[in-house]
Amino acid sequence: MAFRRSLPAAAVKRRVQARVQPWVRLITVRRIPLARAVPLVLALLITAYAGLLRLDAYVAKYGALDHPGVARVLTRTVAPAVPFMRPTSVNYLRESRPYAGGDPHNYLRFAREMQSFYQPHVREPVFLALTRGGLWLLDNQDAAVSLASVFGSLLAVFAAYLLGAAIASPAAGLAAALAMAIEYDNITWAVDGWRDDTFTAAVALAAWAFIRFRQHPSFGRAAVLGVTTAAACLTRITALSFVVPALLWLLLDSPRAERRARATGAVAAVVVLAALFGPYLASCALATGDPFYAINYHTVYYRYGEGLPSSEPMSAGSYLLSKVASMPIGTVDTGITGVFVWPFITKWVGFGVWLGGLGTLLAWLACAGLVLLLFAPDGRLLLVVLFGSLLPYAFTWNIAGGDAWRFTMHAYPFFLVAASYAIGLACKAAARGWRRQVGSEPARLRAALRTGAVTVLIGAAAVAAYAVLPWFVIREAMIKGQDVSVGAGSRDAVFFGGAWSPALKDGNISARVSTGDRAVVRLPLPARRDYDLVLRLDPAAPGVQQTLLVRFNRHRVAALPFSWDPQRIGSYRLHVTEQMVRAGINELTLAPDALVPAASAGGRYGWLRPAARVGVRFSYVRVLGRPPEIR
Repeated sequence: MAFRRSLPAAAVKRRVQARVQPWVRLITVRRIPLARAVPLVLALLITAYAGLLRLDAYVAKYGALDHPGVARVLTRTVAPAVPFMRPTSVNYLRESRPYAGGDPHNYLRFAREMQSFYQPHVREPVFLALTRGGLWLLDNQDAAVSLASVFGSLLAVFAAYLLGAAIASPAAGLAAALAMAIEYDNITWAVDGWRDDTFTAAVALAAWAFIRFRQHPSFGRAAVLGVTTAAACLTRITALSFVVPALLWLLLDSPRAERRARATGAVAAVVVLAALFGPYLASCALATGDPFYAINYHTVYYRYGEGLPSSEPMSAGSYLLSKVASMPIGTVDTGITGVFVWPFITKWVGFGVWLGGLGTLLAWLACAGLVLLLFAPDGRLLLVVLFGSLLPYAFTWNIAGGDAWRFTMHAYPFFLVAASYAIGLACKAAARGWRRQVGSEPARLRAALRTGAVTVLIGAAAVAAYAVLPWFVIREAMIKGQDVSVGAGSRDAVFFGGAWSPALKDGNISARVSTGDRAVVRLPLPARRDYDLVLRLDPAAPGVQQTLLVRFNRHRVAALPFSWDPQRIGSYRLHVTEQMVRAGINELTLAPDALVPAASAGGRYGWLRPAARVGVRFSYVRVLGRPPEIR
């Protein structure tokens, strides 16, 4: 029997490799897109889960639909199963008069009257077109406006994933999308028929397109940038407040080697933007004489809210310039609060229904992430988009309902991405170790420490300036002859000396409690003259305390007998003469005739130490602005 001669081991290995290698290549090639698709699939699942949560909220607030068939199945069969997918503490209030009054009612009317996409109108066309599409899908039912806003909300969830993946990692994007999906306020606003959810999605998508274009400039990404920015402007024309600065930032904050490619791509993006957005501006200009009619029209609302003449038209620019000219310090203070503070502090509450303390944790992480983004080129561009998008609301947030949560809803994806970014950097630092992350060279370590120190110093200076700014705002208003109130609140530290508790919201008022024999309130009076003051305060123990001694710059003003009305905080009018006043810092000293332990003063003071001795519950002092002789 003949035997085949055996092959050398090396030849066998080569033959096996030749047979197996094509399959290895096939598996390898197919594994790469599969791995990349996993986060995308997860993002779509999160978006679907967000849709179920919003379906549940819609049915709870507005009821089920009888037609068409798909809507009936979703609201009557699917929705009842959703409560098992959310905390039992979540509740929604039933709307007895759906869409009665307000913008959602107008969106429905405008959508039914819509003649063309680029029609000249006080409302930009994107949300009207979505609502009109909803009317077609739902057989002309009013629920169409909710369908349009829910679509925008779901798109915002997915956009948060895209933005987080572009700026940090797919994991960061998934975390941001999940947070957007479950946040209670996001859910409740989503079903009410406002366009703010759609604007949130448009801003997040535009930010994603900006980041992607900055990373790799190309005509394809420039075209996407043009489309997304046009969508944002056609949802709210105020989007120009971030589109223009971000386009300029792309050119200014770019390496020399990429400057030409970015400039060419930016021009292409502007061309696409103009082609899609320009017709709306042109139609408004032809019909009304004002291409920015959708912005300028709304100054009537804010002027009316301020008690200013509102019968004549005024552009948004003229309105803002008039505010700066009349009250420059106050306008700057309002703007700083509107950009950096108000949009941030009004968020985070909606996470409490899922896990106590989750919102607070995310808020702190977002603070850290926003600072860390300053040190990354993509992060700086993201911040330009974020703060630019908030500018249109920064100077009206404290006027006639301008503080509504929805007006700054579009900042939420940015805050959540910042929180995810901070978590990601912390995980990387922990994985690599301090030495590898910072570098072993002393020079790199010193540079990192210098950067951190400068950041801390700048942050501390900004916080200190923001804390002191109310003093100059009040002083400016007094110079203008306005009545002003100096009282307890979130930024009141500059007005209060020692012997005061922290400020606390007490019902409809904010108050501080005096905790010493003499409690001082500082007033920034701009000139020496007579002033009238109105004190709003109550004794801590009405049955024990009888009088309040009031001094002004150590001059005795009055010994006021306490009055007491459990339904209304006490009001006491005082007159201080020119001889008591000095231009600048003035001290109003309040000295009740007795202090009582907080434990014996009633439940209102239960948040203080039981043994703490308390005097008066102080709300504010109002300084009447005009001199008494001309009042």
